Parts: sequence; C-alpha cells; structure tokens
Amino acid sequence: MLRYHLRHAVRRLLREPAFTVAAILTLALGVGANVAVFAVVEAVLLRPLPYPAANELVVLNHRDINTGISKSFIAIGDFVNLAERQQVFTKLAAYGNSQATVFGRGEPYRVQGLTAGPGLLELLGARPVAGRLLTTEDSREGAAPVVMLGYQLWQERFGGDRDIIGKSIRLGSIDRQVVGIAPRELRFPPTAESEIIVPQTIPLVAPTARKSDWVFAVGRLRPGQTAATATAALTALSRQLAAEFPQSNRSSTYFAQDLRESLVGSLRPALLLLLGAVAAVLLIACANVANLLLVRALGRRREMSLRLALGAGRARLAAQMAAESLVLAAVAGVAGLAFATLGVRVVVALIPASLTAPGLSDVRLDGWVLAFALGVTLIAAVVFGVVSTLTIRSDDAAGALVTGARASSGTGARRAAAALVVFEMAFAIVLLMGAGLIVRSFVSLVRVNPGFLTDHVLTVPITIPGARFDSVPARAQYYASAFREIAAIPGVQSVGTAAVTPLTGNNWTTSFELPEHPVPAGEQAPEVGWQVASDGYFRALRIPLISGRLFDGTERPGAPGTVIVSQEVQRSYFGGANPVGRTVKIGGDPVLVVGVVGDIRRAGLRDAPRADIYLPFARNSARNTTLFVRTTDDPATLMPAIREILRRLEANTVLQQAQTLDAVASESIGDLRLVLWLLALFAVTALTLAAVGIYGVMSYVVRQRTREIGTRIALGASRGSIIWLVMREGGAIAAIGGASGLLLGLLATRWLGSLLYGIGSTDPIALAGATTLLTITALIACYLPARRAAGLDPARTLSSQ
Repeated sequence: MLRYHLRHAVRRLLREPAFTVAAILTLALGVGANVAVFAVVEAVLLRPLPYPAANELVVLNHRDINTGISKSFIAIGDFVNLAERQQVFTKLAAYGNSQATVFGRGEPYRVQGLTAGPGLLELLGARPVAGRLLTTEDSREGAAPVVMLGYQLWQERFGGDRDIIGKSIRLGSIDRQVVGIAPRELRFPPTAESEIIVPQTIPLVAPTARKSDWVFAVGRLRPGQTAATATAALTALSRQLAAEFPQSNRSSTYFAQDLRESLVGSLRPALLLLLGAVAAVLLIACANVANLLLVRALGRRREMSLRLALGAGRARLAAQMAAESLVLAAVAGVAGLAFATLGVRVVVALIPASLTAPGLSDVRLDGWVLAFALGVTLIAAVVFGVVSTLTIRSDDAAGALVTGARASSGTGARRAAAALVVFEMAFAIVLLMGAGLIVRSFVSLVRVNPGFLTDHVLTVPITIPGARFDSVPARAQYYASAFREIAAIPGVQSVGTAAVTPLTGNNWTTSFELPEHPVPAGEQAPEVGWQVASDGYFRALRIPLISGRLFDGTERPGAPGTVIVSQEVQRSYFGGANPVGRTVKIGGDPVLVVGVVGDIRRAGLRDAPRADIYLPFARNSARNTTLFVRTTDDPATLMPAIREILRRLEANTVLQQAQTLDAVASESIGDLRLVLWLLALFAVTALTLAAVGIYGVMSYVVRQRTREIGTRIALGASRGSIIWLVMREGGAIAAIGGASGLLLGLLATRWLGSLLYGIGSTDPIALAGATTLLTITALIACYLPARRAAGLDPARTLSSQ
C-alpha cells in the first residue's frame, strides 16, 4: 500500500508540473538557506573542540574596574599567585602566541608559534607523533633551547622525516633542538596556527614588578565546577591580591570564561540572528507551499467527493495526500541540500578574514547537518500533509458532486489562505525591520570619523632578524635607511611606522601620573592607552597635530624621554590646558610632553576615542613593526618596489601580508557586514515569498468570485470599483500581517542590541522603511489580480457558470 501511494503521488505530481516545480523550488530555497547557515552554526558553536573534555576548559581574563575594559591576558605576577592559591582547577597553565623566522633551510620563512608554559600540553591532552612533549624542565631558567614541530609544518617543510628529532633548527637568532612532533590536530587556541611549540619560562615566585610581563592562561575545571564558580573564586582571589598589592592590583579583577565563548566572541549573536532569520524564511516558504496545497486540495474537492461516494475511506484519502506531501518534501529536501552546498560556500566567502572562530575553516555538510536537513524536511512533510487533509470532508461530498467543480469553496478556505498570508507578511516585516536596523548601523559606522584618513595608505608588517639587529642603534639605522629609500619611490608622500595597526582591537595600557598630583600610597595609578610610533606615522595617517611638535629625530637612547599625548589626555588630565612642556610619569618614568595630536579610535570604530600616549619609535624600536606608507595612487602597486628595498637592505627581512588601511577598516566591521549581506538577502527572499503568497491568494479569490465580479460589471460597476474591491480585501490582509509583524518585530529586534551602533532597536527610519517596502510590495501583488478581475468579460463569465 505504501508503494502504491508513493507511485500514485509521483504520477500525480508529474501531471501538475507548474504546481510541483513552484512548490519544490519554494521549499528547497527555505531548506537550503537553513541548512547552509546551520552548517556554519554547527561548525562554530556546536562541534566539539579538538581537546579531551573540552567543556572543562576555561580561559582567564582581566578586567580593569575603573575603565570596564576587559583583556584576555593577565600579569605574570598575578598568574603565579593565582596558580598557587586557586582550588577550582585541576591545572592552570600559561601560554602565549608568537612568531619566528626559520633560517638555514632555503629562503627564510615566517612561522606562527605557541609558547607553552609548564603543563599546558598535558592539560590539552596532547600526545606526540614522534619524540616527546615539552616538560617542566624545558621551561626552567637556563634550560637548553628546544622546540616541538607542528604536524603540518613537519610534513610540508621537513617531509615528515622522523630523523629530525634530535637535530637543531634556527629560529630567529637561537638554535633549538627538535624534541618532538605535535599531533595533527593540536592547535591552541584552535583559531591559531601552532606551527612550532617552544617552552615558556614562568617564574617560581611572583616578581616584585608584578606587571613586568603578561601571559595568557587556560585552566581545566575540577569536577563539579563551572565557569561561574571559577569566576566567583577568582574574584575572591582578586580581592586578596588587591589588599596585598594595592599599587598594582587595586583596580584589577579576574574572571573565567568558557574556552569556546572566548573564541567565538561577537560571532555568536550574529550567527544566532542569522539562524533565526533563515528559520523565518523557512516558515514563510512553508506557508507559501501550504497555501499552494490548500488551493490545490480545494480544486480536487470534486475528485475527493467522488472517491468518498464510491466507498473510499477518509483515512485512505488522507494517506494518499500525505504520500504526495512526503514526495514533495523529499524532493525539495534533496534540492535544498544542493542549494545548501552552494550556500555554505557563499556564507564562508562572506566571512571576513578578521573574524576567527573555531570551525570556520572546516564548514561542511556532516552528519549533524544532514540530520538537521532530514528533520526539517520531515516536519515540512507532516505540515503539508495536515494542510492537505483539512479539506477532506465526507459530510459535504454529495454537495460537492451536485454543485460541480467550479463551486465556491466558502469563506472557511479563504480565511485559512488569508491567515497563512498574514503569517508570511508578519515574518517578512520582522526580517525587513532587522535588515533595516543593520543597514542603518552599518551606515552609521561607515560615517564614523576614526580620527585619521584610511585612503591611499599601505600597511606592511615586517620582521628583521635578531642576530644582526639585536641593538637599538642597529635597528635605528636599518629603519632610517628604509624610510629614506621608500620615501624616494615616485608616488610616496610619507612613510612611518608604529607598533600596532589602528582598528585591530588593541587595548594596551600603561600607568599615567602627574608628578604634581602623585598617586597616594597604596593606590593604583590610572591607565591610558599607548602606542610606539615615528613622526612619519602621524603624517601617513593624517593625524592632526594640535599643538607642540611631532618626534623630530632627537629622541635617541640616553636622551631625555619624550611623549606625545592625545586631546583626550589633555581634557582628562590637564583640564583642557596645553600640556606641552609638562612632565608626566609613564609607567613610573618621567617624560616630557612635546606635542598634542587629535584623538583616534584606536581599538575599533565602535569604541569611543580614549586617552592615548605615543612613545618615540627611535627609543623603543623593535624587530617587529608595521610600516605605514601614504601614496598618491593605488598603494598596492608600490608593494613590489617596497619589498625590493627592504630585501636589499636586509635579505632576511620577513614581510607578512600587506594590506591597505581601507581594508583594515573594512575588516574591523566585518561581523556587521556579514550580518548585513545575509540578513538583507533573507529579507528580500522573505518579501518575495510573501508577495507571491498574497498574489496567489488574491488570484484564488478572484477565481472564486468570478461570477460575482461578472455580475457587478454587468450591472455597471466601473473598472476602478472592481480594482478597489479586490485590492481592499488584499490590503486588509497585508495590513493585518504588517501590524502583527511590527509588534513581533519590536520584540525580536531587541536581540540586535549587541550589533547595533548609533541607533536603537526601535529606530523610526528603519521601521518606516520596512513598513513602506512591505506596503508597496503588497499593493503591487494585489493590483495584478485586481486588474485581471477588472478586465473580465461579463457575458462570457456569466454564461460559463
């Protein structure tokens, strides 16, 4: 019987190609979009992290009580004390991320490294492929330098040669003995590349200068502990440290965060929002197909009535219609998977490189995603089967046979169809409101003045070898030569350097104190943001000089310390008075303020300008820095000439990925752009489906009221009155759907708070835009059937009834 019903369903659907294709494509679109987004959600939020019992892993974070700024690293002195006093972790280990240059094997190349504190690899459950893991003895002061190779680096650069164990490779200026090969899956954090693993030295006793260094920390919770209980314990320990070391710890508190949560960051609300959006699209698609099935079932009332009259049971007819719904949903599910395969590629391509989260590099249609697709398809099949069987009634079979196939189906069916359209309209306007709010936020962010110009600026991160440039004078000579020769390239206006690139989330801070207002004993000095920069940095970014001067080359090692401050420092610490010529203490050291520059949004466009100080690059140069080159034309075209100069000055200079500052600014709002593109796409899809839905309902209404409309025309009704008659009914349906959607949208858009900037969730422009767009679309969808109704020939219409 099942085979019979399925064969009959296939034949029936093949005889109605227009209906079948429309229903399958509509449902496949909804299923495909849901599966594609769920595949990303599964990879990022649901797939287990590649560590044993990964749900027990948490990372430690530091929050400044005064500013509210949270940082993912902690002071080395605090780590030592927390590690020896805590009771909530089976193990607390330090780690860091580093970069190094490998020499001696062809052209030097840059590798990403993990610095592992004692016990980190055991905490992560790592087992070496060859050799051994790093041990506590490897992290002792004075221990022989060793390294573990990441599996992929071992395969690509060393050909998987196990004989490399025991041999040495040169990392920077140090020869390190290879003691082991890390397992294939070992990356920590999972969003980083752990191509090499080197020991991290952690002091046994907390240093007097508690903030002399910084580390990251990860812990494994004891049985029965959670991130919340760990945070409570860390808060209590933070208070103890604040009481013992008030000058360094009074404003510091530590808290635990689930490892996955720390990695996902702002991507979680964005992905959940998109999952909700595609769920709404699927519901609209299902409502559309349900409407098609309802109209189709009403058209088959005479057939069903005849079969009932001939003795067919209602259950058998219901089984037949359920089989048709199952076949329809199954084919749509397969087609949806094809759409999802393409959709996954589109979603991943839209995710900016600046957004890093576990699983993003391995989004695929795995078993969980396929199970989700199967579940969605089965639910749709059940819904459609129920909708189809609602029209099977044995009590009106005789009436249907007498009145004929073209008889009116009554107000009940029309109301059911109208209710489905109201449902579609409501969800469509919710998506339109969300898309409108994101568009408004994106426009607001794009219009934000970061305090500098991003156009025509190329950023070039470089690293020079430590063996040759281990002293400040040697590095100063290299950079001076590089600046001079790059500035001579035709098209270059200015060139400078800085330790970090703006708009990349940097929150580095240092203590700031006025000698005439010393911090009372036992209290902690306030902190300001800091940057190391050359004078060319300000010129390249067009950061305005407000008063005083920029660094002028007199800032040499041994010379009196100087500093440039931002306007926010001038307002916050000098009451708006000009601070040039004043002495301040930075990190406890006295320095002279020589200039004031404009405020910039250093961490990101969403962050308000903060109090910042700039230290002279000539006194604080490092082997790792970023060049900023302002050009008159496309800056990317000058990269070959810049590379040639840097390599000529030092053949072992390592150049990382260069990009324009415009690209950096664009990536800084990449999460919002991702949501904008996808939510706008889903909103347009929902609006289109809703328009098709209301068009179908009004076309159905016109067919059912053909005799009535023909009679009105015969009695002298004007074309305009007929159009108004149809559009009035369609407008009422759209108005109810729109009003319901506005109420639902006002509740739903509150979840957008973390993604919005410069506007509220009830922004009137976004709401008005969504309402207007829905109204125009609904009127167009209603007008087409209305115009067809107004063109009916009353003689033909009445004679055919």
